[in-house]
Amino acid sequence: MQASVYIFPVKKLLLLICSMGFLVSSYPTVAQQKNQGNLVQLSQNKVKNKKPLSGTKIIINPGHGGEETGAVGATGYFAKDANLQVSKLLAEELRQNGAIVVMTRDDDRYLSLGDRQAIIKQEEPTIAITIHYTLAADGEDAEKVQGIRAFWYHPQSQGLAVFIHNSLTRKLGRASGGVFWNNLALTRPDISPSVVLELGFFSNPQEFEWITNTQEQRKLATVLAQSITEWLQKTQKSQ
Repeated sequence: MQASVYIFPVKKLLLLICSMGFLVSSYPTVAQQKNQGNLVQLSQNKVKNKKPLSGTKIIINPGHGGEETGAVGATGYFAKDANLQVSKLLAEELRQNGAIVVMTRDDDRYLSLGDRQAIIKQEEPTIAITIHYTLAADGEDAEKVQGIRAFWYHPQSQGLAVFIHNSLTRKLGRASGGVFWNNLALTRPDISPSVVLELGFFSNPQEFEWITNTQEQRKLATVLAQSITEWLQKTQKSQ
């Protein structure tokens, strides 16, 4: 009596082979696992290394320029030069934080107030900062009037003006000149929060020494950049 031979159906055999192949291919190879790990690490590094102001556009407007000198100090130093110097240092600090910085002027040129407003409108920045220095008003004691002042007009700008003023006076140990609502040409733009900063009085002898000190200018720019960064991060988190 011959032993019976069982013949495995061909279709079932093919299905079994395909299923085994699928199971094997479902598991990533060592090379694939390593590549996936590299991609995850790269993504994590990008998040970790992202700068706090990446993609944020900021306009810096150095006051005066050209034949418009602004205040003049006892040494003949012009406010237009101090405005530009601090603005350039500020731009440098903000760019290191990833910001896109647009300066209304980066040299000694005259720009009308209308020109400056037009730049802000065209660029549509996240914020616009005007840098100024000033003099004591007629009738004020030039040797006593001092401090940092900030001006705003539209409600969206008030918080920025207050935050920067408070931060600068606290961290730099400077006197407070106050925060004011004022309908100025460079507080009027409403495309974004726009504030005017008066960072000191040329008419005060002691403050003038601080204003013209290059190391203090650098420190001022650093703290101002930190203040702007902190305010932007704070407002972004609250949105």
